[in-house]
Amino acid sequence: QDYSLTADNYAYDVISGQILASKWIKLAAQRHLDGKKEQEKDGHKFYYDEKKAHKACIFIEAQYHTKGKWAQKKEHLLLEPWQIFFVCNVFGWMKVRNDLRRYREVLLLVPRKNGKSALAAAIGLYMLAADNEYGAEVYTGATSEKQAKEVFTPAQLMARMNPAMTSHFGIEVNASNICITQNGSKMEPIIGNPPDGSSPSCAIVDEVHEHKDSR
Repeated sequence: QDYSLTADNYAYDVISGQILASKWIKLAAQRHLDGKKEQEKDGHKFYYDEKKAHKACIFIEAQYHTKGKWAQKKEHLLLEPWQIFFVCNVFGWMKVRNDLRRYREVLLLVPRKNGKSALAAAIGLYMLAADNEYGAEVYTGATSEKQAKEVFTPAQLMARMNPAMTSHFGIEVNASNICITQNGSKMEPIIGNPPDGSSPSCAIVDEVHEHKDSR
């Protein structure tokens, strides 16, 4: 599948009004399309890496549903166009000066029952195992243990349902964390403020509106 084409088409449909969207989604769509044009010019600051964008999408769609009839049938996740647009933007856009990601912080706001936790869990696993980060620290944070596990528990289930993935990356699924002992990478839930010494390579904060502030 050409995920980048799907992302571009989604952006075009948002800009043209075929897909109803807020002004923030429209701005994101326009920024994505403008960036594609700007990268052809001299002196551009950002570039779109199709391989990295597609790698993330492929990894996410290799995970299994963990709830409902889809889980019962052992079906893989299937990204909707808006999700593909989101993933391609997060993982595809890079900085020219250092080849690091353009976006270090992203905010995803969607109504309930739109697959937010499943997407976040799959992204967490990607950041743990497939992001080429030695000693990755991935935390799923929230204001309560129950909420923190809304992302962590699906990630556990996804890993357990995918022995080919766990074997390939050397992933171990434990009660309190998911880890790769060969390089010290880990993914675990965290409540409130992280303790001293934590150095997250990825922090997934659920129900961010319930936190007192952005820290």
